[in-house]
Amino acid sequence: MTIYNEDIQKWIKRSNRKGAKLIRTDAGKHHIVYFDKGKARVGVVQDGMYCRYGISCRGAMYSADPMSLWQSGPGACTQADVEIMADYLNDACSLPDFDFGSIKEMKW
Repeated sequence: MTIYNEDIQKWIKRSNRKGAKLIRTDAGKHHIVYFDKGKARVGVVQDGMYCRYGISCRGAMYSADPMSLWQSGPGACTQADVEIMADYLNDACSLPDFDFGSIKEMKW
């Protein structure tokens, strides 16, 4: 984390407060579930990203009820994403913690 400038370090610290859990990583893309603005959300961060634009959120739920699902577009969230968000909201999520400092080559 010390290799980044002050703005990126602040973003990492702020983002780590969201309690993110890692769903999977493929080809430098980290799919995560996290809590922000009263909702469980699923999104993507990736190596080489501009962190000032934040997490690319594809879906959110304010309750464990699947009817509370918001998606960024049709079919953006899978049934597995909905189940992960519901588990996260019910404190039953067994996914590993995600550290935003592990993203490689971030830019501001």
